[in-house]
Amino acid sequence: MDKKHVRRAYSFVCLDCGHGWEAAYDIDVTVDDHGRLTATYHLGDRLVPSPLQWPRCPDCEGRKIRIMRPGRVASAHRYER
Repeated sequence: MDKKHVRRAYSFVCLDCGHGWEAAYDIDVTVDDHGRLTATYHLGDRLVPSPLQWPRCPDCEGRKIRIMRPGRVASAHRYER
């Protein structure tokens, strides 16, 4: 069994309410002896579902979410000010 730890950051924007946020996930990726891949996502100390499969807006609970590369929300907030 092979195990790898990676950290990935994503930017999100809700297309329902316009809320934007960013999060960095710790991901443990395991490949078993049969080549099956398993990934577990952690946000801080909490085990969470993959943000890429069924993202949900923390403000309005909307599911129309655009996922972008990290830093996009932060750069947009700079232009707002």
